[in-house]
Amino acid sequence: MGSVAATTVEPLAAVKSKSMRSRKRRQRRKRQLAYLAICGLSVAIFGFALATLIRPAAAQNDGDGSWRKGYVGHGTTHEQMGQPHWPPVEYTVYKPTTNYTKEPPPPTSAMNPIFNFTHFLYDKILYNDDPIPEGYIVVKNSDTLALGPKVEENDWRDLLAHYWVVLIWVFVLVLLIIVIPFIAVCYCCFCCCRRCRQGCPPCTSKQDAQRRFCCGICLLILIIGLIFGIIIAFVTNKMIDSGFSETSETMKRGSEDTCTYLKDVADHVYHLMMFNYEEMETHVLDQLTHAHRHIFLDLSDTSESNSLAEMERVLENMPEALELMRQVEKMEKDLRFYGSQLRDGVRGIKRDVNFAVANLCQLQMCQKFLISSNIEHIDTSQCLHFDKLPNTSEFVAGMENIISNKYYAIPQRGLARLKKVSDKVKTQLSFVVPPMMRDLTKGKTVFREQATNVRNIVEGVLSDIHIKTLHSTKSFEDVYDRFGHDRNIISLIVCLLILLVLFILIFALLCGCFGRRRTGYGDECCSKSTGATCLLLAILLIFCVFSFIALVGLFYFMLGMVTYQGACAPLRDQENNTLFRQLDASIDLKHYLPASGESKDVSQPLKMSRAIQACHANQTIFEMMRMNNIYDINDLANIKVMTHAQDDTDSIKVFDEDLSGIVLLTKEERDELTVARDNSLATYHSSLYMPSLCTQFTPMNLNALSEQLYKLSNDLEYPAYGWAKVSFWNEGLNTKAFYRNFVPKLTSIVDKMKANLKKIDELISYENHDFANTIKILTDTAVASEQFIQTRGKDYINTLGSNLTQTIDQTIDDYIDMIIKEANENVGHCAPLSYIYYRGVDLICHRLVDPINGFWVGILLCALLFLPILFVAHRLMCLYKKIYPYLATVGAAGVVEGGCPICTGAPYVPPPIVSCSGGQQAYCGCPAGAPTARGGGGGLPPENSIQDDEADADDSVLSASKRKRD
Repeated sequence: MGSVAATTVEPLAAVKSKSMRSRKRRQRRKRQLAYLAICGLSVAIFGFALATLIRPAAAQNDGDGSWRKGYVGHGTTHEQMGQPHWPPVEYTVYKPTTNYTKEPPPPTSAMNPIFNFTHFLYDKILYNDDPIPEGYIVVKNSDTLALGPKVEENDWRDLLAHYWVVLIWVFVLVLLIIVIPFIAVCYCCFCCCRRCRQGCPPCTSKQDAQRRFCCGICLLILIIGLIFGIIIAFVTNKMIDSGFSETSETMKRGSEDTCTYLKDVADHVYHLMMFNYEEMETHVLDQLTHAHRHIFLDLSDTSESNSLAEMERVLENMPEALELMRQVEKMEKDLRFYGSQLRDGVRGIKRDVNFAVANLCQLQMCQKFLISSNIEHIDTSQCLHFDKLPNTSEFVAGMENIISNKYYAIPQRGLARLKKVSDKVKTQLSFVVPPMMRDLTKGKTVFREQATNVRNIVEGVLSDIHIKTLHSTKSFEDVYDRFGHDRNIISLIVCLLILLVLFILIFALLCGCFGRRRTGYGDECCSKSTGATCLLLAILLIFCVFSFIALVGLFYFMLGMVTYQGACAPLRDQENNTLFRQLDASIDLKHYLPASGESKDVSQPLKMSRAIQACHANQTIFEMMRMNNIYDINDLANIKVMTHAQDDTDSIKVFDEDLSGIVLLTKEERDELTVARDNSLATYHSSLYMPSLCTQFTPMNLNALSEQLYKLSNDLEYPAYGWAKVSFWNEGLNTKAFYRNFVPKLTSIVDKMKANLKKIDELISYENHDFANTIKILTDTAVASEQFIQTRGKDYINTLGSNLTQTIDQTIDDYIDMIIKEANENVGHCAPLSYIYYRGVDLICHRLVDPINGFWVGILLCALLFLPILFVAHRLMCLYKKIYPYLATVGAAGVVEGGCPICTGAPYVPPPIVSCSGGQQAYCGCPAGAPTARGGGGGLPPENSIQDDEADADDSVLSASKRKRD
């Protein structure tokens, strides 16, 4: 029982386990199927999404660069060569022809240190924040300076009170002007001019020489200063005259230069806005007029439908190629005939030479010739074997077949069908091009108005500035009216007086330095006595003219200070100077603005200072007008010439025709082309002829071989080798004859055949293929082109049309940008305007005011130098007047006791005359041991003779004392 139960339980368990495993397998399969379904659904969704994303990208890529395999852009050939699809406009550059008037030569720069000194004096020492008091400088017509009523009335109180340093300076000058005449009267009345202490010239001669040297050096230095001052006075006086005389000429030059500047700006603006626009308009109109042709040619290039034109060229050139091929056929026959003649001839030469060497000449020399001459291979050249030459007659027959069947009409009919595409493009563009042309014409009117508007504004602004400038050049004309005529005479008199004093002093100094001293015995003309007289004359002349010269210098000082503060000082502080703010002319901008510019903020007028500040930076006139809200050239960027432009230019469709029915080659025409391709001309190419068309007919040159045979014949001995000698000589003649009769002729035939075959290749082959491949390639390309036009031609034409509109819009935008850039950078630089303005300022300040100030510097320098000259001249005059008598000088050497008789009045005792041996006499004792008497006498002189000598000495002293008193 137990065993039975056991056996029964085991199968049930096994069955249960199998059922569980099968159920698990089914569940696992269900899960796998569900997983695979989910994966498949995910892949499908992902594929659909990817397809939706890729399709637009592919379409866009077609328009960007995949129109033609291996080509970028629109697939055209000219784009691959670097040429733009639509060429840009080439604008003519404006070349100015303006010539400004030549500026007169500037005044001498030698006076610049003097002018800088006066500028330093006025700007640093006499500088005051407040302008000069009223009444000294007035403004006429708001732009012209003139001297005020206080200057005319010589009322200088307010001016001197305003500048206390000037008050001190004027007080000193006036004091000198008043005091010097009184000093002169006292100098003359009290005989100071002739009273000089004589002293003791013999005793003080050395000290007197030192004093004369020191005083002479001082006088020389003062004379140099006087020369410097008189040079300044003369030069500046000449500059003042030139400044007054150049006023009208400068105004005339300013007018001419302003007109030239206006013309240059107007011409430049007209060139940019009219001439360059016409160039751009002509270019764009030419593109629009020939747009259909350009689009059609690009379509033909990209689709490679040009293959029809190439096929037409090949088939139409067949008659011309046939004529050439017939010539080749004739030349081939000649080549075979003459080549065989030459081949047979050189074979005979080889046979005869071998026979002669073998039987007639067994010498080593003959054997060596046979080996070295290579005559055994003379007939083995490929150029003499024409077995591989093609049969030209078959090519001729093939060409005649093609011509007779009129295969050239097939590509012509294809081109006629292709032309329908061009007609459709032209028809569709005829609806788009005329509105664009009208927009271009309207744009020309818009830019003409802008050019006229800008020209009027620039002319108005510059004319106003020019008028203000011309008026300012008339400043201080009253100076010339009041002082012009008398001023020149007085200034000349002052300069001449100073020059006269200078000459007298120089002559006196020369006489004093190089003349002889006074001795009291008839002095010479150019002695120191003459120098003293000249110095006295100079002193008296200085006393007479000092006050006059100083008064003239003081007048020029006051006039120069007033005019400088009015004309030159405002330029150093344009912001804070009240006078300059009063002169800063404003321009009525509203009068020159166009009607469309009313919205601009023009409440702030354009001041001359701002215009000149702009000119300092060399800005253009358009930058200056934009900064001052007169006119903004950048507003041209808002002009829209082409009104067809929309927000999305890609949506423009210029072509909407169906090209799916375009057929370039029918099936029958393709079959005909296949037949034409497979005729007897199919294998033609010039390369078939080239291996046999060579000119190396023999391995060696036949002429050289004949010379070798002649030499061999001459080298053989006669009569031992007479027959060999004759044989070699005859073969030399034969070799030369064969060369002369066949080689040039064969070479000419080969060259002509090569030329004809090359020309035939150019006529009936495409890209150096044989005729069969040429027709096949062109036919396949035409079929592919037909498919391209049917499927993608419409999109391609619309792409080119859209590119055309974008290119035109970009061309107009580039033109406007060119105008704006050129106007902001190159049109109407302010340098000429600033030059015109500052030339007027130069006339007033640098050519008039500075010379006035330089003149008073020179005059007052001379006047102030006169004061030390008076003292030095008087001292030097007294030194020159001293008398140095000869006797007194000699006698002084013998005075031992009692002092100088001239100085002290003591009796003069001459030394005794002592007679020494040898007959010598001297005022000295005799040498020791020497006899003291003449001859043989040696006693003292008689007493009465001594007394007589003393009496004579007393008389001479008395007479000298009397002369001294006299």
